[in-house]
Amino acid sequence: MIYDILPDRISRAMQNLDKNKITEIRLRVSQPIVLEYGGRFYLADNGLSNDISDAMRPTFKEIYDIVFKACESSIYAYNDDIKQGFVTLQNGVRIGICGDVVMDNGQVKTIKNFSSLNIRIPHLVKNCSLNILQYLYDNSSGVYNTLLLSPPGAGKTTFIRDLCTHFSDKHIAKNILIIDERREISASLNGQHSLYCGNYVDVYSGGKKEQCITNAIRTMSPELIVLDEISTRSDATALLSLVGAGVKFLATTHCSNLEELWAKPILKEVLDTAVIERFVVLSSRQGPGTIEYVFDKNKSCLFFGR
Repeated sequence: MIYDILPDRISRAMQNLDKNKITEIRLRVSQPIVLEYGGRFYLADNGLSNDISDAMRPTFKEIYDIVFKACESSIYAYNDDIKQGFVTLQNGVRIGICGDVVMDNGQVKTIKNFSSLNIRIPHLVKNCSLNILQYLYDNSSGVYNTLLLSPPGAGKTTFIRDLCTHFSDKHIAKNILIIDERREISASLNGQHSLYCGNYVDVYSGGKKEQCITNAIRTMSPELIVLDEISTRSDATALLSLVGAGVKFLATTHCSNLEELWAKPILKEVLDTAVIERFVVLSSRQGPGTIEYVFDKNKSCLFFGR
């Protein structure tokens, strides 16, 4: 799928690469193309290079054409995503977009004149969460309310997907509902889920967390709700709405440790309620999804990954 939207010369340069090793492609107008491929490399005409002078450099038109093809030839139809800075493709490939931001009455109306793209390619990593699964649930009370902490690019979405699979297929939780706002966890398109998340999983794709939670509690009777990227006050409010509803949650947020977490203003109210029972800290120290710590609600360390 990703090769279908890339300019021919870039696709040719990548044709001999192992697709399973490509996790990120960064393109900036007239600047070197950078690939994450088990390390950081430049893309040259004949593949990878460590020499910046060999690097391919995309034109403004090539960057625009990538977005145009990703939007199925209708940028207008995808504007709700574009104004949030991304487009998600089938199989969960997500394209982060930078360019000129157009404002209207204090709100982002759209982004135009695309200047750089960050193409992130997800991969199923089976059993990456298995080492800590035992700390995240209890046989009598079920899954603990859990928050995954991770800096950007450290594998939190891959990790939460694997946890979801185990909770479902090991019958730890029944009736799991994923709120996949950016369509990255299950990579759902036209009702079809491209990335496996378990046999007993329902998915809301593309909806805002707060409204989807309201709908889910009313109609789907979830035992566990899974949310990726708690990054705004409305996201935090959505999380709090589960308190007292008898529904557990598994969520993620961007930060590197507990100190950074407690310094995030948007999460202050959630943390003050002490409703989060487990904190999982991830890093990319040994590759994305490296488990550093598991803490309980009292900040006692249950698992140390080094």
